[in-house]
Amino acid sequence: MDFPGEKLVMKLWETLAEKGIGSLLTPWQTVREGRARNEIRRQELLMLAQAERDAADLRAGRKTLRPDGTLALVGPPPESSNRSDQRVEPVFDLPHAANAAARVVAANNVRSEINASKAVVFAEEQLAVDPQEPAPRQVDEDWLFAWRENAGKVSNEDLQRLWGSVLAGEVKSPGKYSIRTLDFLKALSKDEAELISNLARYVITARIFRSQNAYLESKGLNFNLLLKMQELGVISGVEAVGLTTAFKTNAEGKFLRVFVSHDKALVVEHEDPARSLEMEVYLLTEVGKQVLGLGSFEPDLDYLKLIGSEIASKGFQVQLADWENISETHGRYFNSQPVQSVQPPAEA
Repeated sequence: MDFPGEKLVMKLWETLAEKGIGSLLTPWQTVREGRARNEIRRQELLMLAQAERDAADLRAGRKTLRPDGTLALVGPPPESSNRSDQRVEPVFDLPHAANAAARVVAANNVRSEINASKAVVFAEEQLAVDPQEPAPRQVDEDWLFAWRENAGKVSNEDLQRLWGSVLAGEVKSPGKYSIRTLDFLKALSKDEAELISNLARYVITARIFRSQNAYLESKGLNFNLLLKMQELGVISGVEAVGLTTAFKTNAEGKFLRVFVSHDKALVVEHEDPARSLEMEVYLLTEVGKQVLGLGSFEPDLDYLKLIGSEIASKGFQVQLADWENISETHGRYFNSQPVQSVQPPAEA
């Protein structure tokens, strides 16, 4: 293979080609060498930037669309031959209104195609470095058209990257992101996306361990913000008192649980396989899990150490390790370092 994610990039373009999505871009299959592919994408992004300026001029009436599809500058209106003392009756210029409406429609269509094409570029960037084998299932047609409509509406680059991540994830694992999640994302503002990104740093195995509330508040995750995240549909249990999760072992012959936070993990062990670990938590909703799975986030190591120390104080052996995803459902930990309790262990 020319680059790690060649098979996934091929599947991306096979998925898009017959639907005409990303038609402003050169399909990857026409370029077999990674460096040339990157150079073509760079040139195409410059082309899209110029197309955006042309669309703005078209909408504002500074340019007009010729029958052959090319653009022409609009000159100043001709001087009126009417004398200033002549009475001019107001008229409705139907041809002018029709032309103006057609100009706006054309500009909107161009802008939508540009936005979707940029999201496709960002999806391709992610897939190009991912060695995972493509899933045999195909992306649902209705899902793809819903994605195209929504991705075409965002001009902010951060949100375009978000929609690119959605497409990349769906190409890798068709069915991963629901239509409901697409509906959530299309209503998401840039400020809300930034709040969710901050929240993501403290997510451990689809939960936020609430026992370290003082630390969370010091990082801006106070009750009001968490309540807003609940209202958005990202987390649940904010108003609940004493909501806990009891974790059982995932291994035979001993207690073993691995709590993953992005590229780090807390490895928790105990010699008694019947042991249970109870922790106070906020739960991520299904939409929250899917949305937070879109980005690449850095976990808060101090927070992880605080949680690890708390667990160690309950009599467990805890290690902080690096984590690597092997597939959608499996991973491995390495470079483990012990986490010590800050207080005497609780009675077993």
